[in-house]
Amino acid sequence: MNVTFFGAAREVGRSAIMLEAGEKILLDCGIKPAKEPEYPLLDSKTIKSLDRVVLSHAHLDHSGYIPGLYGQGYKGQVEITKPTRDLIQLLLADFLRLNKINPPYSQVEVSRLLKSTSIREFDEPFKTKSSTIRFRTAGHILGAAMTEVHTANRKILYSGDIDIRESRLLDGAATDLEADTLILESTYGAKSDKHPSLKTTGKGFIDSVNRTLKRGGKVIIPTFAIGRGQEILFTLESYLRSGGLERVPIYLDGMVTRALRIYRHNAIYLKKEIQRRILTSEDDPFKSEFYFIPQRKDRGDVFEHDRAIILATSGMLNGGPVMSYLDKLGSDERNKLLLVGYQAAGTQGRELLEGRGYVETEGRRIDINCEIEQAPFSGHSDHAELVSFAKSVKGLKSVYVVHGEGSKSYELAEAIEAQCKGVQTIVPELGETIRI
Repeated sequence: MNVTFFGAAREVGRSAIMLEAGEKILLDCGIKPAKEPEYPLLDSKTIKSLDRVVLSHAHLDHSGYIPGLYGQGYKGQVEITKPTRDLIQLLLADFLRLNKINPPYSQVEVSRLLKSTSIREFDEPFKTKSSTIRFRTAGHILGAAMTEVHTANRKILYSGDIDIRESRLLDGAATDLEADTLILESTYGAKSDKHPSLKTTGKGFIDSVNRTLKRGGKVIIPTFAIGRGQEILFTLESYLRSGGLERVPIYLDGMVTRALRIYRHNAIYLKKEIQRRILTSEDDPFKSEFYFIPQRKDRGDVFEHDRAIILATSGMLNGGPVMSYLDKLGSDERNKLLLVGYQAAGTQGRELLEGRGYVETEGRRIDINCEIEQAPFSGHSDHAELVSFAKSVKGLKSVYVVHGEGSKSYELAEAIEAQCKGVQTIVPELGETIRI
């Protein structure tokens, strides 16, 4: 088998990995988020030769370029879970809306993709020309899957993005796995990457929000529509119900409201506890009395409040309704910008954390004088958890470490090799083809 890394090698973003053994299977096809998005290193000849595409989850760094494949001649199916199919409609439409000037594809290609999806359930194998493929739960976000590809003489496991710990909404990634080759993400692969417990993270987050409310400020939370948005909302809602958070309105703006509906419609993929709460209608966490949607186009009803919590997309400050709130509220020192989740290199969220005192939107500069903090919410496993996951895979012989910035992939590769006897680790180069 040949494995070619068209993206996500020594970088975070544009995941695109091709397996070639009797047929060509592309695992994910995403974009690299930045002011100017980057795409996988795929040429039209390779794209036309693909037999099928398998998508791990909906986030754009894994899904965002799949419509572009259809624009360049791909005619096959995309294997996908139902929640992922529902969520990509939302994310791809928003991506096109934010990239009107030089889009890599059109709504026509998005429609072709949606017509070409093949829905697969977790843990149910399906056969292709030369392989058997199976999705396993990955944690991370709703519908996220690890992909097992078994050929006559190879067992490949592609992690996509994984979280082995359970969250407020999802169970952790499956661990009863067997493979001789593992392709493993390393977003938080550095030895220094250590996630606090969910309880510790939640308390620190709520304490930060309460401090801002106490001084009469508003809290702006730029959120990812899918994954972190729901986790943050459920944390806020839980503390509001228990009295641990001051009772102020939570305004939802942007895709997060539509994503919330998709989560609820796919409740069978969430934790049993969440399913039970939905059935007990008076305790439905998706229909909380604390959630509000701005009613005026200028969002004046939000700004009229002395204190409020605002969740608005996008999570890395690359556009979206959050920019309107920064424009109006970012100059007031009483307010707080509370970043959650991963901030990729080249995004405005990362640049603010690194000390730049402004953001740009539609050619204008917005100075940011409000307090800036980062809450350590994450849908990814940390260094120790990734090593533990690799150790749990039965029959493992080699690990390809991808989807990590700087030295993170190397640090994870070294740790796995040291702790997993007889296992070889490789950090592939972008565009490299390796025979296994």
